[in-house]
Formats: sequence, structure tokens, C-alpha cells
Amino acid sequence: MRSFASSRPAAAASRPTSTASIPPSPNPSSATLRALSDRGFHAASFFDWLALRRGFSASAAAHNLLVENAGRLADYQAMSRALASMSARRVPLTERAFAFLTLSRGGARDTTIAILRTLDEVGGPCRASGVFSLVKALASIGEFDAAVSLIEGTARGTHYYNALVAAKCKTGDFRGARQLFDEMRRSGCSPNANSWNYLLGCLLKNGRVAEACELVESMERTELDDIPNSLTYEILAYHACKAGRMDSAMRIVDQMFLEKLTPRITIHTAFIKGYLHAGRIEDACRYVSAMSIRSRHSVNKNYSLLAKLLCKAGRIAEAGRILYELMQREGLLPDHSAYVIVIKDLLKIGKGNLAAELKLIFQRLSVHSESVR
Repeated sequence: MRSFASSRPAAAASRPTSTASIPPSPNPSSATLRALSDRGFHAASFFDWLALRRGFSASAAAHNLLVENAGRLADYQAMSRALASMSARRVPLTERAFAFLTLSRGGARDTTIAILRTLDEVGGPCRASGVFSLVKALASIGEFDAAVSLIEGTARGTHYYNALVAAKCKTGDFRGARQLFDEMRRSGCSPNANSWNYLLGCLLKNGRVAEACELVESMERTELDDIPNSLTYEILAYHACKAGRMDSAMRIVDQMFLEKLTPRITIHTAFIKGYLHAGRIEDACRYVSAMSIRSRHSVNKNYSLLAKLLCKAGRIAEAGRILYELMQREGLLPDHSAYVIVIKDLLKIGKGNLAAELKLIFQRLSVHSESVR
């Protein structure tokens, strides 16, 4: 880690309230509930009628759409009933329930106050999931001031602020994300590894490598055991691979192993693609071979991906040899899709002998795998 850091180079008006004009569907779906909302109909009666039908069990998505329907119509009594039903069934609220905020005529802040009042009245499990989902929904439409006010007036918590930081980072607004990060600290909430990682990913995604290095150094100075964490290393390695800095990426992965952290398959994928993109096929093969010792859980995935990508690049014979190494030396079966692609391509280029040999080994390993189950 240090070696990397030091090498800087409104509710709609006058809507009908009956569902009579829309025939109930014998096969209820989320699409039906969305259609009721889009046309300005109350969905509660329709939902209750469906609940009486034998074999019907409303999904979490359907419950959230019912809350959204009530919100669109500014019918907070109907919302309260829907929330009470969800709490009784321990169905969590999601951002979908508050999608109507984009249509709110009274302004997001006023509508948020009405929603929060309803959540407080109902209480139960929906209250906690509802506040968090409401924060995320406000962030998704750019209402960050309303979201911060909601957090400050309810329950200050790192994960609430993280939802806002993540939303800012998603749009590339590092300055706004950093301001929220600092606001989190001022409010008495300690940023966690996720808070830092959102900022780091935002900087690297936008090519601000020097600032990312400074941020990593700040993370290391926190002296907390989980900062930086495995995801921090993965973010650094992924972006180093994407930038073609394969040697820097390898130093990061080496540090992960020293910290007794196991890279996920996404990191191996980034390395394999990075080497191939740079035309370093032998290095890609050496990487896959080396990881068969250091990261056993990903061996067949790594070999299979490399074989597929070699076929795509027209290096079919090399792809065949990669699968041969996986099966003959490692004694592992490749992903079936990779196996089929390689065999077909070998036959197309007249490498029938290699294809036949791979088939025999594949069959033998398959039989052995079945026998030990």
C-alpha cells in the first residue's frame, strides 16, 4: 500500500379514486400496480382484493409500490395502512416506495416531513428501513439538503451519511462528497472504511491519482485496523490495471497477501484483461499460473476466463494449452462455457488432436467428480 501511495506520477391534482375502469388481473404483478399509479388510481382496494384471492402472496416489491401509490396521491392515511401492513409482515421499505418524490408539487422538504411523520406514527421495522431508503431516494434526485436535514432530525449514523457520499461520488462530485464526509465527522459520526473507499474510487475513476495517493496516506494515518480494508486494495489494484500500471497493481496484490487478505475474482479478472490489453500474453499466463498457488478458490475461473479471452483474440491453440494445464496439472474442470468455446474453435482451425485430448481429460475428470460426490 505504501509503495503505491508514494509513487505519485408533488402529488398530482384531481385524480379519480376508483379502480373500476381497470379490470383486475388474474395474475397480479408489479406492472399492474405501476399502471394504477401512472393513471392516478388508488391501488389500495385493488391490492386488498388481490390479497383475498387464494394463493396470492404479495411480494416486497408490490408492497413498496403500494406505498408509492399512496405517496403519489398524497394520501398519507393510505400510506400509513400500507406501512403498518409491511411492519407486521417485516417487509422492508426500499427507495422504490419513495419514487414519487420526483413528482412532488409541495417540494421535497415538505413531502419528506409528511412521510417522516407517517413513519413515526406507524413505527415498527418499517421506520428504520424507511428513513434509510428515504435518505437514498432524496440523494438520487439531488435533494441533499433535505436528506441531511432528515439525518440530523432523526438518527445520525455513518451508514446514512455514506448513502449521500456514495451518491455524490457516483456523479463524480468529489468536492460535494468530501463536504458530506466532513459534515459526517462534525456531526459526531466516524467515517468507516466504506466512507473512505467511496472517495478513493471517485478520485481514481476521474484520473486524480495524486489526490488518491494522498487520500490513501490519510487512511493509513487513521490507525484503525479495518482502514484501509480489502476493498481499498481492490479499488487501487483495479484502477492500476485499468491504467496499464500492471507492476504497481501487482505490488498492491502482494501487499494484500502480506495482510492475509484474499483477492476476489474481480481483481483477477482485472489483471488478466489488463495484461491481454497490453499485449502481455505470457505475463497473463504466468499470473494465472501463480495464482493457482496463492489463491486456490479462483483457479478454474481464472484459467477459464483466460482461455475465453485468448479465443476471442484468435490465440486458439494457446487457449487449448491453458485448458490442458488447468485439467492435467491442476486436476480441475474449466467452466463449461469456456470448454465448449475452446473445443469448437480448435476444431475450426484443424487442431482436432488437441481437442480430442482435452475431451478425454474432461470426461475423466467429470467421471471422477461424480464418483466423489
